[in-house]
Amino acid sequence: MPASFRRQAARLRASYTRETPSLAAPGISRHSHNAPAPGSGLGLDVCTAAQRRLRALLSLGMFNHGPTSLWPRHVSLADITRYTLVVSPRYDDLVITARAPYNVTCWLVGRDRLPHIGLPGLRVESSHADGWRLRHLPTGATMTVSADRHGHLQGPADPGSNYSRLWTSEIPVSDEEHTTLNALPHLTADTEHLLAALTVRLCTHAPDHSWDIGTWFNDLTDRPDRGHAHHRRLSVEDNQCTLHWDSDPHPEDLHAALTDPVIGLTGAIGHPTRSGWLLHYGRTCLTAHPLAYRP
Repeated sequence: MPASFRRQAARLRASYTRETPSLAAPGISRHSHNAPAPGSGLGLDVCTAAQRRLRALLSLGMFNHGPTSLWPRHVSLADITRYTLVVSPRYDDLVITARAPYNVTCWLVGRDRLPHIGLPGLRVESSHADGWRLRHLPTGATMTVSADRHGHLQGPADPGSNYSRLWTSEIPVSDEEHTTLNALPHLTADTEHLLAALTVRLCTHAPDHSWDIGTWFNDLTDRPDRGHAHHRRLSVEDNQCTLHWDSDPHPEDLHAALTDPVIGLTGAIGHPTRSGWLLHYGRTCLTAHPLAYRP
């Protein structure tokens, strides 16, 4: 893709994702001969199979929280969404910039004293002065968590910065982690794409402020909060995904993020139902219920 088109596409993507243009640019495909067309998602959903799997697992963790959660861990990854952060997906990496990168990393990666925290199999590959390079051992996919708003990791790797003994890539996946991952539902490729789309749109908003995801924790459009319990339940059975939540974002905002003509998931089609909305993507459908799950 010509550099001028990539810059234009990066600025457009950044207007939706809260990335800086320089942070967004590596996520724009270098292999297209033309600027990404509206409806392309601007690179948010173009990634390796390993990245797609990692993002789908993060989705199951972040969107299960509270007493009816289906996430089989003692501590929910949903706490990541309490922090001020920006998600920047790339073809072979998932970059998170945050004001408190260490706090975010501590929710993502287990450690000696708190082995139940974090995504099973996610490890610190290298520590830097202002961030961490992470690797998910079961898939080989990488993540980057950085305080730098452009997503850079400053300086050489610093072993001394891992002061809470976060598990590193030298520590193999434990039997408990294998059991946890094996207990998760089978995910088809279409289902992984859809769940991954939820993860990478965690911070998206409309440039005209008509909708805003607000990291699933805050409404940033001056509308009344939907609640403060922040209970979430994301279940998957075959090609059917069901999502309940009782706080922000507003249901129409989440629908807009997935179907927006510029930043939406290409091929996703949604329509309203009595209790929310239904979205189809390939052979997978997502039923969204913007209210707490009742067993």
